[in-house]
Amino acid sequence: MTESIDIAKSWFDAMNSHDLEMMSSLYAKDVVGDEIADPPVRDRKGVEKSYRELFYSYPDCKAKVSNIFSSADQVLAEIRWTGTNTREFRGASATNAVTDLRIAYIFKIVEGKIKKITEYYDSASV
Repeated sequence: MTESIDIAKSWFDAMNSHDLEMMSSLYAKDVVGDEIADPPVRDRKGVEKSYRELFYSYPDCKAKVSNIFSSADQVLAEIRWTGTNTREFRGASATNAVTDLRIAYIFKIVEGKIKKITEYYDSASV
């Protein structure tokens, strides 16, 4: 269980550094990224593209883990995500507003790699 939590924490560290290469190295080849507000993406390139867009539009975004725990192959992390929307994001114009959002991430870990990331959040807050 600790290994799964360590993988998720490493992913958050990479996310906070906006290190797409490190994030991608933690994914299984057929990773699924499932943001509840959007259709799922089903491979590394798709998940990477999603975070590239996020980092472009919210260049100061950070995630702070407030609670994290795991079962044998899943990790649940509660985070507080903040970022300033300085550029267009998924077709919406920049607002220059600070977003302060609570997100629940569920990671499915298989053979030491992230097989699926599911994100639950209030999409109206973004």
